[in-house]
Amino acid sequence: MIVMGTYNFEQQKHMKGTDSWKWDKEGKECLYPLGVADTDFLPPPEVTEAVMKKASQGNFAYGVMPQAFYDSVSHWYQKRHGAEIRPDWVTYSPGLIVAIKMLMEAVTHVGDNVIIQSPVYFNFSLIIKRNGRNILENTLLYENGIYRIDFEDLERKAADPRTTMLIFCNPHNPIAHAWSREDVERVAEICNRNHVFVVSDEAHSDILFQGTRHIPFVSLDQKTAENSASINSAGKTFNTNGLYVSYAVIPNRQVRDAFENAYANHHFDFSMIGVPAQIAAYEHGDTYTDELNQYLWGNITWLEEFLKENMPDVKMVKPNATYLMWLDFHGWGMNSEQVDAFFRSAGVALNRGDIYGDAGDGFMRINIACAREVLQAAMESVCGRYRDMFRKDQ
Repeated sequence: MIVMGTYNFEQQKHMKGTDSWKWDKEGKECLYPLGVADTDFLPPPEVTEAVMKKASQGNFAYGVMPQAFYDSVSHWYQKRHGAEIRPDWVTYSPGLIVAIKMLMEAVTHVGDNVIIQSPVYFNFSLIIKRNGRNILENTLLYENGIYRIDFEDLERKAADPRTTMLIFCNPHNPIAHAWSREDVERVAEICNRNHVFVVSDEAHSDILFQGTRHIPFVSLDQKTAENSASINSAGKTFNTNGLYVSYAVIPNRQVRDAFENAYANHHFDFSMIGVPAQIAAYEHGDTYTDELNQYLWGNITWLEEFLKENMPDVKMVKPNATYLMWLDFHGWGMNSEQVDAFFRSAGVALNRGDIYGDAGDGFMRINIACAREVLQAAMESVCGRYRDMFRKDQ
């Protein structure tokens, strides 16, 4: 039995016909779209009310960013992560990849090296290449179902004088892992010593399980704060990605000014509808976030048990964060393209592991942020095909 608190995550939104990428794009091709990193959950009512209130004013002209936006980020980091973030460190961005681009323009030059830690979110490599920088892969080490950072390789790549930036993902997408304080501190020490600026993508930092704590990169110490930026959004937690509101926390005044100059050069502005939504989410979303994490953990434990009982040669990388589970299909002897075709034949869409780099081939990413009955129906459909394929007499 699923025990509900204040919020009912079993209540399904009917998003077909709403121009939803998940349901009108992925869902047009497959009955169960479990790829894109949205949730199927209603946000807290205060978020919807904030959007409706702003819309009812009928003023959609150019606006002025309210101080409450910066304050809400500062308060949220204090409440959720115990981190002291000054409001004046916060800068608006319409998206995290836009923020990375602005930071790249602020602290690197064309031809510089930028480190990523694959398998990792595929847009990191795209934004690096599109902006004339070179990708250096500090591939994560994978052994016995556990990932860890290859610090020796990171040392070598950071020591190259042409290397000026590391894009750090914490919690790490797609491996569902929040890095420990020890790991974050060691990354910071290497990058500080080699003058490599760190952009820490913390988009999934609210989705944490079993006592896991998120370590905001800029919160470590003053030296690290001056050599880093944490980028984030309420989007993953509160399902507001389509409102295009995010932010960068940049303690270094010189870098912050350069970021804002780069932003102005592209003539971006802010979302009049989205900003009130994020303020409301951060002011009223504490209980929602706690209950969301409890529900997601229930989905994770259900999926883990289902795989053990029905598809034991599929291994789930042990998660401590995010609602994006990383499944190892090497036991099938298939690459990601072949596994993807198999799942689609069962009406289920996941994300192929190889889009996250060569190190992701043979893996798939599944989004479990849906009603449990949807997850169950999707996996039962896959299991039926699995029994046929492997001639299991079950």
